[in-house]
Amino acid sequence: MNLKTYAAREEDAHQGWVWLQQPDLPQRGVVCIVNLTTKVKVHCEALQIDSNFLDRYNQSPRWTINNPASALVIGEWFRAKLGIKTQEQAQLQIRPCRTWWGHFKACTDHPQVVVRVAAWLGAIGLALGIVGLGLGILSLR
Repeated sequence: MNLKTYAAREEDAHQGWVWLQQPDLPQRGVVCIVNLTTKVKVHCEALQIDSNFLDRYNQSPRWTINNPASALVIGEWFRAKLGIKTQEQAQLQIRPCRTWWGHFKACTDHPQVVVRVAAWLGAIGLALGIVGLGLGILSLR
């Protein structure tokens, strides 16, 4: 799908979400965004653009979103990862991601380092727990 990209508002710039208007996607669901040109992908939370968002976003000196159905409001972190710029058309595929792996990737792709570190520490803790369980079961034999 061909979407015009817009910069995230200052209060959204360091959050792990994007704004778009696609009714088939779940509200506040995790999505996978794929740049069809470079095949790079990111996972993040997707929020739906509504009239309240547009009222706040379309304030001068920002660019105005005239067609929310073909707009993607996305922070610099995700734009840099995807290799896209603001105010340009980008060939992107956006699909829902309902798996545990997609949710984990949304955490490891997050702009805030504390979220990325917490996700990796959780994964390491899970792996160590599985090893410990396995060793405990072996010791009973």
